[in-house]
Amino acid sequence: MDGYQVRFIDKILDNVHGFIEFTAVEKEIIELPIFKRLQSIKQLGLTNWIFPGAEHTRFIHSLGVMHLADQMAIQLRYSGEERQLVRLAGLLHDIGHYPLSHVGERAYKSLPANPEDVVRNQKQRVIDGLHSVGDTRLHYMQEPSNPYHHEHITEQVIKSDGDIRGIIDRHCGGCPLITIENICDIIVGNVERNPKISGLVQLVHSELDADRIDYIMRDATFSGTSYGGFELGLFLRNLARTDYHGGEIIGVHPKGISIADQFLMNRYYSYTQVFFNRHVSILEFMARTLTEIFISKNTSEYPSPEVLLQYIKKHNGKTEFLYFTDRAFWDSVHHVSMGYSPYADVFQELLLKYQELDLTENKQISVTFSSEEELREHLKENPICRNVYRDDAETVPILNIESFTHQQPSAVYEQKLLKLLGEGKISPQQADIMRIRRLQEGITIIEEGKEPILLSDSPASLMSRLYSTKVCILREYALPVQM
Repeated sequence: MDGYQVRFIDKILDNVHGFIEFTAVEKEIIELPIFKRLQSIKQLGLTNWIFPGAEHTRFIHSLGVMHLADQMAIQLRYSGEERQLVRLAGLLHDIGHYPLSHVGERAYKSLPANPEDVVRNQKQRVIDGLHSVGDTRLHYMQEPSNPYHHEHITEQVIKSDGDIRGIIDRHCGGCPLITIENICDIIVGNVERNPKISGLVQLVHSELDADRIDYIMRDATFSGTSYGGFELGLFLRNLARTDYHGGEIIGVHPKGISIADQFLMNRYYSYTQVFFNRHVSILEFMARTLTEIFISKNTSEYPSPEVLLQYIKKHNGKTEFLYFTDRAFWDSVHHVSMGYSPYADVFQELLLKYQELDLTENKQISVTFSSEEELREHLKENPICRNVYRDDAETVPILNIESFTHQQPSAVYEQKLLKLLGEGKISPQQADIMRIRRLQEGITIIEEGKEPILLSDSPASLMSRLYSTKVCILREYALPVQM
């Protein structure tokens, strides 16, 4: 592995990281139409309507993730071959993203049976969200597989693209580690198939990875907010890796605890102040509703889920997936006639006039809570919450929930693990693997001579107090009277 040298042949100027250099294999991939497609997908969907500077795209974000993943790999003293592998994974990690990014993804991931039943569908989503507040997964990055998650779409794009495979084989064919399979494993977070790359997986797929760092820094830079402030140099200097019962763990030295806390705090406030902004929330809801109806009408711009997968598997030399960008949404808004859905007709007209639904007189309720019971107590007398359960079509609710961290202290985790063991749902061997995976997913503190622990287990970290803290923002918007 030490024989491969990362040699840069060109560079591009970036607002966030300065000059980002790239190698010959990366330059050829960047120049492919399937990669340039990302220049037509905004990172934050419709957020630029409210934060006008937020015009950045998945294209430049992907270059940023490649650059950051390499900076982390250099600090951790990975070999040239390992650096090139993780750089390619960072570069390609979003190549399968949807029009309007997560707006389009949510529509395909959970397409309702009757998309035209807009209010009922949305109220059910809010009810489901409120009822699942107390559900805490043991491994938040190992959700049940959804074939329409953008990471799985990305995996399909990469594996079915002969040009990408050919470029990588031509430049890296003599490197046993740099394979399409390993690149995809890093992108989807698979540490089981090839344990040799488990450390590299964490650089792109963990709670403090290159992807999250870049989008927090980039979103703040372009939106004009201050929540992306992050001492990147201090973070890099405090990176560490260690072997733990056969699994490689990436984490920070104790001196890096404050920077890790800062990152999680900034991410939390980015969500609450930018992503959950009241204007952004309703615009994205309207866009998602229209997207679901476009899909159900099986327009040329928005194929059915099954046809979309066919497009991807056979996209080489064809244009259908290349045009599946933000342009597909706006072309549909301008040209697709809704007809049978009054809600869609109104949303379509409003977006064409750069307008949105207004809040009702109830406006919103924002609650910081640590348990499902605490949230229920706050919401039980609130008129917005009562209206969620009413069978009317005068208002539409929108629910946003976010936490500081998805990780839980060891005592809480072990209690749940023992319950699964006692019920016979997992074996002792599986439990040991899950303990390792917990450290690989979260932000781990690595101190010489001591067992690695998560931030939530360290009294020096704010997360030991805030790990269960979440915010719930429930808003109510008025539908036009004539409907």
